Amino acid sequence: MNQLEEKLISNAVLIQEFIKEDDNNFLNTTGLQEKMQDLGDQITTRITIIDEYGNVLVETFKKEGIIENHRDRPEIQAAYRGEVGKAIRYSNTVDLDMLYIALPLHTDEGNVVVRLAVSLLEIKKINQTLFYYIAISIGSGLIIAALIGYRFIEKIMEPIKEMTEVSKKMATGRLGLRVYVPSKDEIGELADHFNHMAVRLEEMIAKLSDSNTKFKALLTSITNPIIAVDNKKNVILLNTAAEKLFNIEGKDAIGKHILEVIRNNRLDEEIKKVLQDNIETQIEINVKDPQEKNLKVYTNLIRLENDPNKTIGLVTVIEDITEIRKLEKIRSHFVTNVSHELKTPLTSISGFVETLKSNTIEDEETKQRFLDIIDIETERLKRLIEDILTLSEIENSQHRALQEEVFPTNMMRQVEEMMRPIASNKGIELSSEIDMNLPMIYGNKDWFKQMLINLIDNAIKYTPSGGKVLLTGYKKYHNIVITVKDTGIGIPKKDLPRLFERFYRVDKARSRKVGGTGLGLAIVKHIILSFKGRIKVNSEQGKGSEFTVILPIEK
Repeated sequence: MNQLEEKLISNAVLIQEFIKEDDNNFLNTTGLQEKMQDLGDQITTRITIIDEYGNVLVETFKKEGIIENHRDRPEIQAAYRGEVGKAIRYSNTVDLDMLYIALPLHTDEGNVVVRLAVSLLEIKKINQTLFYYIAISIGSGLIIAALIGYRFIEKIMEPIKEMTEVSKKMATGRLGLRVYVPSKDEIGELADHFNHMAVRLEEMIAKLSDSNTKFKALLTSITNPIIAVDNKKNVILLNTAAEKLFNIEGKDAIGKHILEVIRNNRLDEEIKKVLQDNIETQIEINVKDPQEKNLKVYTNLIRLENDPNKTIGLVTVIEDITEIRKLEKIRSHFVTNVSHELKTPLTSISGFVETLKSNTIEDEETKQRFLDIIDIETERLKRLIEDILTLSEIENSQHRALQEEVFPTNMMRQVEEMMRPIASNKGIELSSEIDMNLPMIYGNKDWFKQMLINLIDNAIKYTPSGGKVLLTGYKKYHNIVITVKDTGIGIPKKDLPRLFERFYRVDKARSRKVGGTGLGLAIVKHIILSFKGRIKVNSEQGKGSEFTVILPIEK
């Protein structure tokens, strides 16, 4: 554009010189028009000459019709002011965008303006061509840059993708995977750090897994139920023993409030107090669900190792003392009953001895009767002590009971022969129906014999004269079944559930009269338990009783 402007200015100057030289013909407008037309054709430039009033004197691109006044054109105005006028605009005369250069010219005829104009169509074509090639260059450059960038990004992203895939697989537990990047740049350094982190992570998880396994094994091996809660009294841990005690799955208990696991307000209040006061305690509670239990609960605060003053919860160690309390109650009742049973014969013996020592009884027959009573009570006392010792021995020896070969057929025959004279003396018929060669079982021979003696002795004691006692023995499935059936007085239904309790008697007066200690059936029950068997009673008051012993045959 600058070159074009300079060219137009130089041409305009030449035209000025031409007009000055041909000043005489200046007024010959027709001649000037022709000359300017030829000159404009030679330099391919539009030439326009305007007088000082804006009238067009010469126009080489003249169209048909009247040419409008050009005084208001900006380049003309600049030329009137003595300047070089320049303008780029659309020309209505030639219907093109034109570059205009206007120079003032002073002549004898007056001041005129010589204006040269050239079409910008070629410039536009040049610009369009330039833009075309620039666009092609930019497009080609972008494509080449994209290809190079893609290859470069692929080279960078390949190890990153590999690390991403490896990290995903490691998240699923495959901790042995590693990434391999041969480059020594920052990506290679990142891969090395990633592998080092993976090694450390694998070692750490292995240690945590080992510690967790040991911790779980320790919790499982602890027989006492253990429950840990956080500061909000929500369960964070419990062992297998606690799950069994409260009949709850560990996954269902975690996160629940302690009251949802152990429904006991006293325990809840105690845990709250321990967390508030930071004082470890122990309490005894009674729970109803899922079974009624007496529990002793020990509370221990969970303190942070690096900050012992801060607690994050507490651990409760639970001890099931239901059996202990039950045994204490049984022991108390046993001591009371033993005291009572021992006191009765001792009181009787002591009274008669005092009477005999006073020498107030001179009748020998009466003295002898008193001595006979003393002898009877002494025997009764002796039997009671023997039964107590027998029961104690059986109870304390069940875990280490003898495992001898016991032949039920032979043992039952021996006991039958032993008890037959006792039954005959009372006028009772003792008979038996025992299968020959019953299978052998294992256990304590003496206890097996004691069981049979006690059952047959009981049947004889509570069967009136003229009655019958039947001993049977047979095999059924994988068990040996022994029954002792009598035609005695029978047992009321209300007394059957307590029949095997220590010192329990259906008819106390009759029991003492026949010499019963109240421990015979308790001994029978414990002997049967030592053989891993069970006993059933079928009785009807006034018609007799039937005791059925079922002993398993060990394969």
